[in-house]
Amino acid sequence: MYFNELVNRSLIQPVETSSRYYRVENCRVHDIILDFIISKSMEQNFVTLLGVPNLSIRTQSKACRLALHAGEHGNSSTPTGMVLSHIRSLNVFGNSVEIPSLDEFMHLRVLDFGGCTQLENHHLVNIGRLFQLRYLNLRRTRISELPEQISYARCLQMLDLRQSYVRELPASIVNLRNLLHLLVDNDVKFPGEIKKMQSLETLKGVDVLNQPIKFLQELGQLKNLRKLHLDFEHDSANGDTARVKDCTKAIASSLCKLGTHNLRSLTILDGHSFLQAPPCPAPLSLQKLMTWQSAIPQVPNWVSSLVNLQHLRLEVKGVGQEDLHILGGLPSLLVLDLEGTAPSKHRLKVSGAVGFRWLKFFYYDANFHSIDLTFEAGSMPKLENLEIQGTLEIGSLDLGIENLPCLVTVKCKIVGNAGTFVAAMDTMEIAASAHPNHPILLIGRP
Repeated sequence: MYFNELVNRSLIQPVETSSRYYRVENCRVHDIILDFIISKSMEQNFVTLLGVPNLSIRTQSKACRLALHAGEHGNSSTPTGMVLSHIRSLNVFGNSVEIPSLDEFMHLRVLDFGGCTQLENHHLVNIGRLFQLRYLNLRRTRISELPEQISYARCLQMLDLRQSYVRELPASIVNLRNLLHLLVDNDVKFPGEIKKMQSLETLKGVDVLNQPIKFLQELGQLKNLRKLHLDFEHDSANGDTARVKDCTKAIASSLCKLGTHNLRSLTILDGHSFLQAPPCPAPLSLQKLMTWQSAIPQVPNWVSSLVNLQHLRLEVKGVGQEDLHILGGLPSLLVLDLEGTAPSKHRLKVSGAVGFRWLKFFYYDANFHSIDLTFEAGSMPKLENLEIQGTLEIGSLDLGIENLPCLVTVKCKIVGNAGTFVAAMDTMEIAASAHPNHPILLIGRP
């Protein structure tokens, strides 16, 4: 709510919006607003910025938050006389930065090296001495290993290692009993004893077939885990079918247990085989299920048991009418992102009998095949945003959007020649103008 208010007042400007779900990914502030924020922040001693061009620095001897910024204008370093033991937050931006010794930051709680390519392994040798550290960001750095001493940072709650060179986590990391969020790349190997990390809520980047069986089994004991990302890339098993079977069985068992606890969000990559032989019973606590590169022949029946699911993304090889009936029966579904990786055998009809009583966002990607889809009277009564992509044939341009009473936005990405594109655009414009809500219509090409 506050974010949208800032956008509406032009205090911040969205510069990148997700093509799906209409979510702002990045934003910026106007230069005048930025100067004002910096000026007030430094005036109140909220933050001390070093290395910012054209900024007059009034060094505070007892700064609480320090940001080192360096770009094309040269190096940045901490000035002589600054008392670093009072620093609670250290952010390092750019490449031409002199990395300060962590020994001087006795009370540091936030350490952000994100994107600092000058950072090397030896800079983290004393990371274990930061006993009050809560947040550590090493994303997009050249760090290749974490020191075993990181286990002494017992207050750490957030650790981001994505897009770094770390490929294996130290065994001592399981002693971070207060860690809430652990974010790594898909090719990182975890140690055993993950069951000790009972505070963990988010775990991103688990390459299932590259992990010890013990790790996969113990995942099910993380009763506070809310968000989990799994990758089933078969290259990790090097053709060992027995290992694939063992790993799949272990993770399926863990998902059964997690589904009875607090698991709310599950993302699966390359999991087409796993999705067809799912954990039994299914993780009933799930509110969000996202699959990528995981096309399946049809929507499996076990999906119908996910009664708490609000957000679903699936890839199906030729969406059928029965698939729509299963998905439409999900009582809590608000967002559906459905991709058909092969053409449908028959035209799909969405009616009141199909369900989708609470759906607000529907994204249907026919994957360069024909969009054989018709919305009949009574279908998707709460739908506000419709986004479709694929080919519209001359004989089937009318999708029936007039039967979607709450429609606000329609976005079409049309594949085809110029004649088909123009005909589709004219048909959609007529339908939108005739709709009582006069929904916003956005038409383009993929």
